[in-house]
Amino acid sequence: MPSKPPRRCDAVLDLYDYENILQPGLPTHPSPRVSVKVTDDWPRDVPIGWREIQVTETHLEKVLAELFGPLP
Repeated sequence: MPSKPPRRCDAVLDLYDYENILQPGLPTHPSPRVSVKVTDDWPRDVPIGWREIQVTETHLEKVLAELFGPLP
């Protein structure tokens, strides 16, 4: 029995055209600009405790030595 030739599909599927798979959405309008006011309630001078200084020096010792020189 002779083999049948492969059927040809009328609609060709282009697998490399993946960018056009999704339909374009509706255009979106830009959101209106809103002014934002940033405030803080921190005091002008923020107190730093001795333990905070020790932790900072421990974790950033190399960086601080490059910036300010070796510690006394």
